[in-house]
Formats: sequence, C-alpha cells, structure tokens
Amino acid sequence: MYYKADIADSNNIILELVKNIGDDPFAVNTVINSDAFPGIKTNELQFFRSRLGTPNKAFMAKDMIHLPNSMRSKSGNYRFSIPGNPSMYLANSSYGCWMEMGCPAEIDFNVSPVLLEGNQRVFNLAISIRDFRCLNEFEEDRVHCWLKLYLLTLATYYVIKEENRIFKSEYIISQSLMMACKKMKYDGIAYYSRRVDNEVFALCAINLALFVDYDGEYSEMIKHIKIDDAFNYSLYKQLNLSLKYKEYELRSTYTGYITNIGSFERQYPYRETDFYNFDKFLFTTWRDKPNGKGKDIIPWGVEI
Repeated sequence: MYYKADIADSNNIILELVKNIGDDPFAVNTVINSDAFPGIKTNELQFFRSRLGTPNKAFMAKDMIHLPNSMRSKSGNYRFSIPGNPSMYLANSSYGCWMEMGCPAEIDFNVSPVLLEGNQRVFNLAISIRDFRCLNEFEEDRVHCWLKLYLLTLATYYVIKEENRIFKSEYIISQSLMMACKKMKYDGIAYYSRRVDNEVFALCAINLALFVDYDGEYSEMIKHIKIDDAFNYSLYKQLNLSLKYKEYELRSTYTGYITNIGSFERQYPYRETDFYNFDKFLFTTWRDKPNGKGKDIIPWGVEI
C-alpha cells in the first residue's frame, strides 16, 4: 500500500497490529519494569548518549538532549523518527552508542551518562529468536504476544548501507510503528542494536528511542531525566590508570546473562573492555562532582 501512495492505510495496518498486541506488560511497560532492560529493577536506570566532535569542543548537558523546537527542521529520517518529528536515542552502554554512530574515531566520540526516572511507557522490540525456548512456560496469550513482537522486530531490523540515500524503504515499517506507538500514547521503543554481529551480542547494545513531543522549545521528557556533560573517549584513554580505575555497578552487566560482545568466532566479556571502564568512569566522576553537581544531589530535569 505504501508504494501505491496509500500511506494512511499502510499506517493503519501497523496501528491495528499494535492495538491487537494490547497492553501486555511484556510488550508495553514502564522503562524501569520493561523486560527489554534486564537487571535488578530497583537499580538506577543508566543510559548513555553520544555526539561527534573533537576534544576541544565541549558538549554541555543541555547540548546532549534532543533538538529544540527551533531546530526541528534539522531532524532527519531515522529508524524511529521522521523529518520534523525527532526521537531522542539512548543506549545502555557507551559501546552501544559507538556502534550506532558507525564506529567513529575515538577522538570524535563524546559520551554523556544519562539517568531516567523510569516512568516512560515503552514498546518492547528487544526480542530474540533464542527466547522461544521459554515459550512453553508461558500461557497462550503471552506466546501470541511474543510472536507478534518478534515479527515486528524482524520487519524493523534492516540497516541502511547507503547513508546518503534520501528514500529509505527499510524504515517504512519502523516509522509506521513509531507513529502507531505515539497514537497509543507510548513514550518510546526499546530495541536491540541492528549493528551488532548477532542479537546474542546485543545485551550491551540495547537502544531506547524516546519520542519528542514538543511543549514549547523542548519536550516534557527533559523534566524526567538527568544528564551530565559529555566526555571525550580519546581524552579518557590518555588518563593515567589511577584516574581511570573506577568501581561502579552497571545495570547493563548485572543481569544474570552472558554479556559478551564481538562475533561467534571472537567474543569477549563486556566487563573486560575499555568501553566498560569508560562507562564506570562516566558515572563515578558524575557522582563525585563537587559544588552540588553530583548526580545524586541534582534534581530531576535538565537545566536549559
């Protein structure tokens, strides 16, 4: 239907499918309770957001949130956003950010740690074929819900290889799904990174696309998050070990699951990577900021 310019009916098909899935807590839940993000539910909701720029370009916290309304014309055509209607993309690790940005040079890679209150209702597309081994433990309705989510996961799994192409047919269904979720008053979509070698290596590359609904220059979303200034990855790697060695409990790895990255031939524990140490560095240095700027002291909301 989309290729016949019947875009309304095309979008309605996806909307009816989302309605049919309903409010099953496996499919739709608050971020803090969503099955998309394993771990201890009482632990803080840690995410990361990145931007490209050299170390001499400082990105403050306000520079790391979504585009302001006055700049929405710069919003692009992405997996879960369309021109004029951006989403704010987060990952549960700096590695996930790096993968999603196309593996940029270290000197251009800047990352901010992010905390969410967790009340945002999100649609769960962090679904794996390997989860089907558990289906016999679920009731019939849950099995049907799982299968529908998995079909949507497959339909939104495509990766754009020609970056400068204007029409991105691979995003037709994912963008229709975004619009359907917005009509259902959901706040975002959780999904595995499409850039990893296999979904089994995506537990440290789980993404969250939060929809931006402008209320003036910014959305209400920014009142329910905390975000720190960005830090450059290349600059971090220049620090002495005494400065880089930090201990912090990261929700991405305290899950009870194997959190390897790489490929089947070469896979390594995420805990034994510089990205993991960088994640801990970002949160510990944010926590220990002086003058009342630590993450546990500042109120919820981003100061503009």
